[in-house]
Amino acid sequence: MKIQFSKDTLQKALNALAKVSQNKTSSNLPGAIYMTTKNGKVEMQANDYEIGIRITIDANIIEEGTIVLSTRYFQEWVRKTPTDTITLESNEDTKQLLLSSESSQFNLIMMDPSEFNLVEQIHDEYHIDVDGEQFKQMIDLTNYAAASDDDRPIFTGALLEGEGTHLTMVATDTHRMAVKKITLSEAMPSAMRILIPTKTLAEVSRLLPTDQPTMVRIIWNRTNVVFLFDTIYLFSRLIEGQYPDYEKVIPSQFDSNAILNSRDFAGAVDRVSLLAKDASYNVIRYDWNDKEVTLSTQNAEIGMAKEEVLCEFNGTPFTISFNGRYIGDILRHSSGDRIHLYLKQNGPVVIRQDDNPNYTYVVTPVRTN
Repeated sequence: MKIQFSKDTLQKALNALAKVSQNKTSSNLPGAIYMTTKNGKVEMQANDYEIGIRITIDANIIEEGTIVLSTRYFQEWVRKTPTDTITLESNEDTKQLLLSSESSQFNLIMMDPSEFNLVEQIHDEYHIDVDGEQFKQMIDLTNYAAASDDDRPIFTGALLEGEGTHLTMVATDTHRMAVKKITLSEAMPSAMRILIPTKTLAEVSRLLPTDQPTMVRIIWNRTNVVFLFDTIYLFSRLIEGQYPDYEKVIPSQFDSNAILNSRDFAGAVDRVSLLAKDASYNVIRYDWNDKEVTLSTQNAEIGMAKEEVLCEFNGTPFTISFNGRYIGDILRHSSGDRIHLYLKQNGPVVIRQDDNPNYTYVVTPVRTN
């Protein structure tokens, strides 16, 4: 094999493959990238037990072939080389790959391509097309609410379900939940309900281009899902299990509601959280009245924090406590000047935004005695 690449093109491809290829717990070759010539282009792959990524890039193919090599040193050398053109030339006798650019040369030991598990190609049983910007927003507004505890694997993923032109993504760790809905331009050929690992969705969000319009094709079957966009094919296993009925978690009736300035509220929560994060359960107390809400927390070993924020409050004044991180998370993912809270005494709070009516966030209170 002998190929010449533009440095920018090769580096972009390596960055796309980096997180998956560097997974040392992989059931595949650890830290490996697969590269082959195909139909006048170069196909590169990285694969671990959960996620596989395949990307196709342009190159000047002088001699065709297939190689597998370690990601770490290859990626570092490409990043640090100062020239715009990079040449890769393999030597089958010595099992080494020569990387060269002007006066710089680098030799890497190649791995056996037969030991690399290629990224799985799934049958196009069901698929939908989604606007890339909308899908990225769905991920970013929900993924953070999922659980990180592997003891409850069903909650380490996000539910993606849809029927007709309605598509919904939901994530929860059982203490808080985020729900985002969008409308598709065309009706789905079949209803879907799949549970996607948050690690997979984070990779999709990371790789989706933000400088150009992109459509994402989502292909799925009973056990796997694929995301196709730009020149990227991303394969993932699905999480097995029955996701709970999330709609039952969202209250339909409330005792009170409040409207606050998003920036003022976020600043107050952030400052009070400085002390709350060292306390048990990161608890912040909210005392609601007609014109303002008072946020407070107390730590016997450190001290006490208190902030007052103006609000438009409707209902009977009361006191309730929430985990400070959960409220801070939604405020960091909020846009627009105002945020709406729908409250129940001793019940979950529902938080919505002015400019994002199809986004709902629910947080259960912390009981304090």
